[in-house]
Amino acid sequence: MNARVAKEEMALLMPTSLSHYADEPRFSAETSPSTLLSKLAAVVAWIIDLPRRRAVLAELNELSDHELADIGLNRAELNRVFDPEFAASRVNTRASIGSTVLA
Repeated sequence: MNARVAKEEMALLMPTSLSHYADEPRFSAETSPSTLLSKLAAVVAWIIDLPRRRAVLAELNELSDHELADIGLNRAELNRVFDPEFAASRVNTRASIGSTVLA
């Protein structure tokens, strides 16, 4: 099973600077305490939302290939359902199809 890691999660896992110089400030503009708190809040929200995402994925996995095709998905796309980039691309695709039909 592939584990996808969002950019925000990766930012929490990777230090922004690998430098060991003592004269550098501990917090840069990118890693201010408020930014760290917002990242922590995002991780907590992601963890709280995990059961809902698992339930949705379980329900989608129970659908047949024909039923998935009816809602515009296939089995390969199920792991990307909660990916914001995937959702944005689907919205853009649907908008372009809708404008073509209306024209």
